[in-house]
Amino acid sequence: MHGGRSVLASAAALWAAGSAVCAQPAPTSPQDRAREAAAMITAAGFRIQGNQILNGCGRPAQPRPTAVDMNGDGRPEAVIVDVDPACYGPAGQQFWVIQKQGQFAWSLVGAGQGRIRLLETRTAGWRDYTLDGPGCQRTWTYQGAQGYLSLKACPGEGGAAAPAPAAGGSAADRAAAFRAAGFAPTRGRYLACDKSQELAIEVRDLNGDGRPDAIITDSGTECFGNTGQGWVLVTKDASGGWRKLYDSQGIPDFLPTKGAGGWPDVVNGGPGFCFPVLRWNGADYAIVRWKAEQPGACAGRR
Repeated sequence: MHGGRSVLASAAALWAAGSAVCAQPAPTSPQDRAREAAAMITAAGFRIQGNQILNGCGRPAQPRPTAVDMNGDGRPEAVIVDVDPACYGPAGQQFWVIQKQGQFAWSLVGAGQGRIRLLETRTAGWRDYTLDGPGCQRTWTYQGAQGYLSLKACPGEGGAAAPAPAAGGSAADRAAAFRAAGFAPTRGRYLACDKSQELAIEVRDLNGDGRPDAIITDSGTECFGNTGQGWVLVTKDASGGWRKLYDSQGIPDFLPTKGAGGWPDVVNGGPGFCFPVLRWNGADYAIVRWKAEQPGACAGRR
């Protein structure tokens, strides 16, 4: 058992964090406290396996909760922190902001890698937050159904709307991203097809939700024809698991303009002088316009 702490003890601490500011009578039976705690754990992306709580990397965790009324409505929110340098990259820890929706029901409204620092300013009634540390301090604000987002980038990140680098990129995240993209290791290397080169991966927070995304690219004409390259975009969701968002032949160039959910538009490059610009519509990346590399190259395109 990691640190000798049982699931029940962790559950009790999580439940206590939620009930501390709860306007309704708190559950009193051990079974109800365990159900409340399980709802909090699940909302933050943890899972219970046997007698352990596991984080998104599948490692034993000791989540630490703090009760905070983020929106001043007298109902509970909680900030849950997990410290694991092997899982959370250079930051060494991750946090989740969860909101109580009802008995045994919580939802994720914010998350990020690093140490959260709450601010006195508010957006839509919710407290803003930033991360402790040197350098530029980005601010996360509450954006309704999208939860907390960082809408302004730091200087040098390519403009206010440009996607910012994620703090993650651990070995566990990269391996999980490859698996979500549909790749398995072959002789110790991840390959898109038998004669491709080894896959490259870039981990970034593309849509500003505080969770890492990954762009996986590979090259080789025998795999991708005249285009010579393919790419897969995968994202880490609120549960801590990775899923594939989009894949295509081509060479992606992410733009500062955005579609649904804060996802950046993409120029899908390749041979020729006219390339589609793709925008996320909530279900898929679809063509919204064409980009001409020389005058008249996209004549006849809509």
